[in-house]
Amino acid sequence: PLSMIPVRPNGPGAEPPMEQNIVRVNKFFHAHPWLVFDNDGSDQIDGIRFSVYLEGPQRSQGVFGSGTMIVTMYRLDGDKTGREVPTKLQEWEMTSQQAYPWRAKKQTLLGWGYGLRLHWDNKLKLEGKQIALVIRYVREDGQAISSSRQVLKVPVHSSSSIARR
Repeated sequence: PLSMIPVRPNGPGAEPPMEQNIVRVNKFFHAHPWLVFDNDGSDQIDGIRFSVYLEGPQRSQGVFGSGTMIVTMYRLDGDKTGREVPTKLQEWEMTSQQAYPWRAKKQTLLGWGYGLRLHWDNKLKLEGKQIALVIRYVREDGQAISSSRQVLKVPVHSSSSIARR
């Protein structure tokens, strides 16, 4: 549990502070964000990796938040008129304690962030499909802040673009 993790005083190696007043959610995707979690030999893509940086009101650098992060994945299809139709497929919800293992160990030029590695339901079969991801952050006061959406096309079996979890 979080309460058992020692908090060091300010200075080198200090634990970064938690921010309640998150005002912006930024996300960054690697050029090849795809993951294979199952070792069944199929090389079926069933996950994705990306970084999330939450900004407080003071500076445009990432901080760790005390609220809840919610990642929602949609499949994007077209209707008969060519309009985009999003279908919600899966949602991952993480309290600050549940997100703790995904925290960066070192601060970067972008500040403190989370390196998420999400495994989706194997029944989804998303290879060759277009998906969208939106990261929503719900502060302790109930206010929700959303990232812009990230649209990606899940590749069909391609071992060159897949990272093993």
